[in-house]
Amino acid sequence: MKLYEQLQKQLSALQAEYSSQLTHRIEEIERAIEVIREKPGDIDGYEHLRLLFHRLAGSGATFGFAEISTESRELENYLSTVIDSGLLSIDFEDRELIAAFERLKSACSGMGEKTKGETSQTQADGVGRTQEDVPRREVMLFSHEIDSNIGELGDQLGYFGLKALFAEDLDAFKSGIESNPNMLAIIHTKVLQGAGNPVDVLKSLKTTHAGESKYIFVSDRSDFETRLAALRSGGDAFVTIPFDLAKLMDMVYSLSSTAESEPYHVLIVDDDPDQVSYYALILQQAGMITSVASDPKTVLNVLVEAKPELILLDMYMSGCNGIELLALIRQQEAFVGMPVVFLSVENSAMKKIAAIRRGGDDFISKPVEPEFLIASISNRIKRTREIRYFMERDSLTGLLNHSKLREQLFRELLRAERTESTLCFAMIDLDHFKNVNDSFGHLTGDKVLKSLSRMLQERLRRTDIIGRYGGEEFGVILLNTLPNYAEQILNEIRENFSQIRHQAENDTFCVTLSCGIACYPDYKKEGDLTEAADKALYQAKAAGRNRVVISGR
Repeated sequence: MKLYEQLQKQLSALQAEYSSQLTHRIEEIERAIEVIREKPGDIDGYEHLRLLFHRLAGSGATFGFAEISTESRELENYLSTVIDSGLLSIDFEDRELIAAFERLKSACSGMGEKTKGETSQTQADGVGRTQEDVPRREVMLFSHEIDSNIGELGDQLGYFGLKALFAEDLDAFKSGIESNPNMLAIIHTKVLQGAGNPVDVLKSLKTTHAGESKYIFVSDRSDFETRLAALRSGGDAFVTIPFDLAKLMDMVYSLSSTAESEPYHVLIVDDDPDQVSYYALILQQAGMITSVASDPKTVLNVLVEAKPELILLDMYMSGCNGIELLALIRQQEAFVGMPVVFLSVENSAMKKIAAIRRGGDDFISKPVEPEFLIASISNRIKRTREIRYFMERDSLTGLLNHSKLREQLFRELLRAERTESTLCFAMIDLDHFKNVNDSFGHLTGDKVLKSLSRMLQERLRRTDIIGRYGGEEFGVILLNTLPNYAEQILNEIRENFSQIRHQAENDTFCVTLSCGIACYPDYKKEGDLTEAADKALYQAKAAGRNRVVISGR
């Protein structure tokens, strides 16, 4: 039996067993409630009841029963309040409490009556995938009148996986931003002409939530006064109507991105423990991760295990000086590009030059001001990350390039084999894309490619891996995912992408896509998997395009 079929069977069996026990769990809770009625001052009874609600909340979430989890969590929180208060008193006649427990019983009863072997959509279609994996980011649209342009923009944002909220007056907009300061706002410049000092209110909101709220102003005018008013209202970007959707989505994506970068990782190589402690503390307080090697003989092993982004190296150590150690490091192909900064009391210009010539990237003399050290290291690592990013990414879409995508697929197949998990690889190709380039030009074609890349990034999980395979072809690695779910999510993306209206001068048009999917463990080698996905894509094209085909079906 195929691995994903075994997983599906096991999940179905576990869920069916869980459903059959829900009635027993409710009875256990009712017995615990009776114990509290009989012994209202016994803290153990309250703790036991809270534990029962806690377990039910957790297990309900695990097996995909959101209602059970929500209602149990509410009752668990209520018990926590009672216990924390120290009063140990429950009003069993409280209508809200009774209603909450009845909702829980009803939810458990409904799940217990599910047909044995039936499984929830989440568990049937994907291993480890839930709706929370792909949260819908909210965008506030503010206009006094929800005209066709604003209304259509809301629809278009929805196709990309964003949730559009509409505000028709200043109070509604203010309330929305105050409730979610991180929300990006798209504002029509017509609102700046309304009553109530809108420019001052918008600017005040922006000042209050500095660095959090972002404004994109849209307008059917592009004169200096309109742009200046938008800027003075706190505008971060300005777009004219009709919208260039690809450009607008670039702005939305960049301004609403909340992803935090990984902390910088520095390896300190010095045989003086006091010096090591001092500089490690400075870097750690700046939010960096530090590894330490006090013996030069251990450095190569530490580099392999810790994978630092920069080496802070002393010039003089017992047994091996810094220049010699650097030469040994540079002989290792994996560390040829590793930034190395010397930190030493050495004042000889000739020796400093010698260190740089042997492959050092910088030389900092001790003592050094902490701010200078932090700035020097941060800038060096930042540039290294940027260079690596551009080496691994497609310049147009920002997705992984062909070679990096294939490398990632090879690694993930090894991981899937080791962990006995599933994996799907999808090949996506835009239909009749040559006609787009021929009819509207390559610049417009590039915008279509960027729109698809943005949609894939918004609609898929962060753990999924997306790359540009070449030309108008994209590759997607769906980790820990069963074929049925892969087909479902890619069909949703296909349908939504076909609704995107692309702008070409005074014309608009739509583009469709076709997709082929192949899955591990049906295909165990990277080459076999990509070939199978490519053949499935060809089948989708031959069958009329604008469809998703799974290899072997």
